[in-house]
Amino acid sequence: MEILFSVLLGTLLFVESAHCRQCYMCSRVKDLSLCKIKKCNDGENTCTKTVVTSDVEFKMKSYIMDCATSCEDYKKLFLKTTSHGIKVDVSCCNTDLCNGVGGVRNNPWALMGALLLSLGPALLWVGL
Repeated sequence: MEILFSVLLGTLLFVESAHCRQCYMCSRVKDLSLCKIKKCNDGENTCTKTVVTSDVEFKMKSYIMDCATSCEDYKKLFLKTTSHGIKVDVSCCNTDLCNGVGGVRNNPWALMGALLLSLGPALLWVGL
């Protein structure tokens, strides 16, 4: 039982460290469904989500999502572009596809439950 758990945990840790981060990527879109999944480059371990809203003359809201090496460096890009009537909100996260719309894929408890449910038959077979 302990051997199976150790092998399973080691495999999960290896897979997590061996793959590149995946984030949603889009630029100046109004509809988040237009964003695509992007495999980030080496060193880009942060997913970003920027919401730009404007109240000048007409209301506008658009999204920018991408990979970044650092949240602080990414935020600095937008500090210079902020002007009167335009609001820029930048958020960052460090798990796969975490910069998308909220839901099960962003909930670590839901992901853990899904993992346990998928492993259930194997654990019952082994007699745990």
